[in-house]
Amino acid sequence: MNNIKITLATKKDKNYLLSYFEHYKIKGLIENRVNCYILHNFTVIARTNNKIIGVLQWYIKEDPRAGVVEFEEVHVSEKYRNKGVGDLLIKFAIRSVRDYFKKIQIKPRKIFLFVEKNNKAAISLYKKYKFKFISEVGRLFSDKEIQLFYSRNL
Repeated sequence: MNNIKITLATKKDKNYLLSYFEHYKIKGLIENRVNCYILHNFTVIARTNNKIIGVLQWYIKEDPRAGVVEFEEVHVSEKYRNKGVGDLLIKFAIRSVRDYFKKIQIKPRKIFLFVEKNNKAAISLYKKYKFKFISEVGRLFSDKEIQLFYSRNL
């Protein structure tokens, strides 16, 4: 796993990201989402041998002066789970949030995210990086999974 590179995605990564998100099987929607994150938000990618193996998307929530960011779509390919890829994505993303806010001369305050209640591995990872449980928010994204709300001060 020493050859994993973590970077922010650029326009050049669009086709790799479209391929990575094929499992959604909603081509037009995924293409719009990938375009949005590349052009207007931030996508952190983990790559090995020119293949994307993990993604974390983040964006500034509402007014940048509030210093609040949401982490979305934190995902590691099944083959690479429990091998430190999630750690690398989270560390890089937190650093990129801080760097971005420093560049625009605003103090970052919080990062928040939603996670499925049954996703024990992700919850453990977030707790490792000082995300605190705030609330159970119910079936927010589907009728099947209960979501939990976590937040981290910066």
